[in-house]
Amino acid sequence: MSDTRGSAAERRVQAVAIGLGAFADHGVTTVAIQHVAAQMGVSQPYVFRLFGSKKAFFLACVDELAPRITEMLLSTGAGVEEPLEEMGAGFRALVSDGVISGFWLQACAAARADDEIASKCRDVIARSLRAVQASAGVDADVLAGFFGRGALVMMLQTLGVDLSEGSRAAVASLAEKGETP
Repeated sequence: MSDTRGSAAERRVQAVAIGLGAFADHGVTTVAIQHVAAQMGVSQPYVFRLFGSKKAFFLACVDELAPRITEMLLSTGAGVEEPLEEMGAGFRALVSDGVISGFWLQACAAARADDEIASKCRDVIARSLRAVQASAGVDADVLAGFFGRGALVMMLQTLGVDLSEGSRAAVASLAEKGETP
């Protein structure tokens, strides 16, 4: 008879996948941990045992961002004529469900009061910048504009702005009428 519960390492991976959404929706709170435990079918103390603390669990979720984002950037930007356009489209797809953008905003808010979280968030940005630079060979000004548009997409998406017509159409509509298409 085999154990279908999975190893602690497998459970950590599962918890991080669920935790990204829970923290995106609830912040770094006990409610988020309760949500993760319920979705995993385990107790809240078990989730704490997997990571040691709520903060360590949150940091494990932050650690998941850089590989997800850089892998997407490198794969979409490789060998194409317009790497920034492809990376932008890949990024919009990556954040389209609201999980990563919601989590990122929570992480940045938590980083204001926690140097360790801030350091991890800076690492996510640095690794993402290097991935774009490696794929597209652009300078710091182009990187700043590209990442600025990405930040705008995440903010608009998190606020429920309709981006189906693209971020430029959403921005134009907001600036003109105070609403989106």
